[in-house]
Amino acid sequence: MLKIDRQKFIEKELHMYGSVLISDMSLKLNCSEETIRRDLKDLEAHNKLKRIHGGAFLPDADDKGAPTYLRETFLSKEKEELASYTIKNYIKENDTIMLDCSTTCLTLAQQLFITNIKVTIITNSLRIFNLFGKQSSAVKLIAIGGSFRQRASSFVGYQATDALSHYLADKCFISCPAVDLTHGLVDNNLNESQIRKSYIEHSRQHFLIADHTKFSDTADYVITKLENINLVISDRKLPEVWEETLKNCNLPIRYC
Repeated sequence: MLKIDRQKFIEKELHMYGSVLISDMSLKLNCSEETIRRDLKDLEAHNKLKRIHGGAFLPDADDKGAPTYLRETFLSKEKEELASYTIKNYIKENDTIMLDCSTTCLTLAQQLFITNIKVTIITNSLRIFNLFGKQSSAVKLIAIGGSFRQRASSFVGYQATDALSHYLADKCFISCPAVDLTHGLVDNNLNESQIRKSYIEHSRQHFLIADHTKFSDTADYVITKLENINLVISDRKLPEVWEETLKNCNLPIRYC
């Protein structure tokens, strides 16, 4: 198939489903995954899509984040290692914790569900709500409602931030879309950035759990400065510029 025909097919799939996986396109078009990667790179250069590791999606003008089901396919092993390390070292019995709507925090919740640690979770994530609705668990769940954001399966808006204002958690765990050298934690969605900001305001300790790719990405909405975080947890050693930046902010980093 010619390049122009492949790319037209990819665009059609994107407009039909909102996102595509490289592996799926490779099978459907009977070509290598590397060929699909080049096609996606070309299409992104023409502002036809937004690439993500493993696929691509159509960003919305007001919501540039990748859909949850697409993000779940990316770095699943690393997220499991981050979650396991975090639970082992930074979550204790009877803690009250806040978890955002990231797939990293969803993985953290899944491991809490399996280990059955007695904690209270406050979250705006529908995926986490559904996880603990399956069967009896030692976890106490507090659901933060509001306007439903389909792309992230989360609840946002003034109802959500107002509800959060009534709580004070021991710890919050944030895994935002990107971390910026100058501006700190940043988000793809304004409403979601306000939720994450509220988690930080209404918790005693603030943990950033971020795989290495988030330190080379960017986003549009500021959540908080690095100085307002107590600890960074990542999956592999960061570039020297990041190590130096975190050191200057007196912000320790731990690798799982």
